[in-house]
Amino acid sequence: MKKLIPGLLFVILMLPAEVFGDIYRYETADGEIILTSEPRKGLKLLDVIKDAKPASKPVSAKRDAGNAREVQKPKLASGAKAVASMRETAYDAFIQEASQMYNIPVAFIKAVIKIESNFNPRAVSSVGAMGLMQLMPGTADHMRVSDPFDPRENILGGTKYLRRLSDRYDGDINLILSGYHAGPGNVAKAGGIPFEKTQQYVRNVYNWYVRYREEGK
Repeated sequence: MKKLIPGLLFVILMLPAEVFGDIYRYETADGEIILTSEPRKGLKLLDVIKDAKPASKPVSAKRDAGNAREVQKPKLASGAKAVASMRETAYDAFIQEASQMYNIPVAFIKAVIKIESNFNPRAVSSVGAMGLMQLMPGTADHMRVSDPFDPRENILGGTKYLRRLSDRYDGDINLILSGYHAGPGNVAKAGGIPFEKTQQYVRNVYNWYVRYREEGK
């Protein structure tokens, strides 16, 4: 039985499905929140996070200020924001390739990279995790990644691992991310999310996943 953590959303990502799709947010009779990419019957629908496919060209942003409506062009980022924006899009081609190869949403891959390395391809953790998706040496070998610091290899290897975890946990985002962060052995031992820091990791990645989806990244 899966052990749910109080205060943490129980989230199901219906993979494999279309790479993009709406997310439906439901509430059960017990007050449990469920998010899924497929409509459900017999549950209270709270809201829908609409599909956010990347636009082929910049789209003007519309702002509603009281009764006055105005269309504004997106403001250009400056300084640190511009650098961060460039860093977050530098590997989009590899992320798109990995998404199509392993049927994992682009926004989900980007969210993992954001939290794991903040898009630093040379990042090394205190325990030896490497590159954009912070692959441990054993995981890199298992995913046939010869150079963990090569952005394309790292992203393909990390996404392949996410695909295997998704298959293992039937698309349950809580368990996919817990397995990625803490290892499947610890997930099995705990019967769910194993550690407090893993709980926070799941929250952080999921929040960025929703943000990237909404931004169409």
